[in-house]
Amino acid sequence: MLDMLKVNTLLIAMLSLTVVYGQTTSLGSLKSLNDFKESYIPLLSRYEIKTAEVKSGQGLYQALKDVGLENAMSLEIINTLRDEVEFSKLKLGDKLQAKYNEHNELVEFMYSQVPSDKHIVRWNAKKASWDYVFKEERTHWYSRIISGELKKGSTLQADLLAKGLEPQVVNEIVQVLLCKVNFRMYARMGDKYDVLLSERLFNKKIIGTKVLYTSYSGRKAGNYKAYYYEDAEKGSTYSAHYTASGQALINAGLRYPLKRLHVRSTFGWRRHPVTGRKAMHRGVDLRGRTGAPVYAVASGKVIISTYNKYAGNKIGIRHKDGSSSYYYHLKRRGVRKGQWVRTHELIGNVGSTGRVTGPHLHFGFKTRRGKWMNPLNKRMIATPKLKGKRFEALTAQVAGLNGLLVDLEVSKVAKYLVERIPNLRDESSFDWLNVFSFTAHASSLKDD
Repeated sequence: MLDMLKVNTLLIAMLSLTVVYGQTTSLGSLKSLNDFKESYIPLLSRYEIKTAEVKSGQGLYQALKDVGLENAMSLEIINTLRDEVEFSKLKLGDKLQAKYNEHNELVEFMYSQVPSDKHIVRWNAKKASWDYVFKEERTHWYSRIISGELKKGSTLQADLLAKGLEPQVVNEIVQVLLCKVNFRMYARMGDKYDVLLSERLFNKKIIGTKVLYTSYSGRKAGNYKAYYYEDAEKGSTYSAHYTASGQALINAGLRYPLKRLHVRSTFGWRRHPVTGRKAMHRGVDLRGRTGAPVYAVASGKVIISTYNKYAGNKIGIRHKDGSSSYYYHLKRRGVRKGQWVRTHELIGNVGSTGRVTGPHLHFGFKTRRGKWMNPLNKRMIATPKLKGKRFEALTAQVAGLNGLLVDLEVSKVAKYLVERIPNLRDESSFDWLNVFSFTAHASSLKDD
């Protein structure tokens, strides 16, 4: 009797029509009480969802305004996500979504740089804080090799662009080979090149590309090969292009101050994460756990080793070319003023001293004339040459890549498209030898 009374009460509340998200549902169209519940429940908890994409010329705060976030809330969301998302890589087409309750309060925010990956924060009323969730949909990785020969009047860059590669991928290939090849002086018609790519596909579209191998050979230029080494630690600054002997392929530069690179805040004008005011940020903030080692990016003399209420524990080092590097918010300072340090020498540990929202390393750089500059504009590497276990891992990866190259070449003759076999893998750990074993096994199945 009581249940019937509840049902009658709900039916009366519906009247003849129920409005759900701007649509009308006829009472007569409901075939059961369950149908009614599914139509009626949204009325009890109605949300408004706003979506937007980053437009040309927009900054992060401007993009957030398109989904209804004012500066104060934008700062709160950015501070929550900055350890998970590199907003310094904001680009055209990045997607944003904000969900609001009936009181117009933000309860969920989503940011996506690629269609398959979503960074989500949800308001937890019990804890009075934001909960972070990362959602990744299934994607597939495919390998393919691109080969070519320079024609009269052509260049490597123009050739690769003509083959449909994205400009940033072409730039990566050219920059790697520039370390060994003087194209202006020695590039000639008939020079040959090969590029091995691993492309990430989602809904039949390429959403990510890794350059795994490049080679260039010419009568004047010589013969050169480069391999991409992927370190076991995700985001490691050791992940880069090397020769088979372990030499890093980069024109010149400094080492990084941390073993892992994740930019929390970029160089230039920004809203201060503590004060909320617009101010010039004379460096970059790099994510790091408390106690993580901090290294000198180049040899030099320590000119500052002190503490103040804003920078916390800070160290400054003047280098041989007259430029200076600075390290703020350290938990501990391991060097004193006047001391000489070597490249990549341990000088302190990541901390949260001074005016900060959490542990990180503020890394700054001054030119020899004393002007602050973006430290990421100086080309930096983790090491000039891999050694020990990392070199052993590189050697194994090189063997796997060489095997994969042979297999892909064989597949052209055998007309068996091994390169279309998906390399399903976890982003955080990948063994190229397993891929080679998998593709080689696929080829052997065809011969049976």
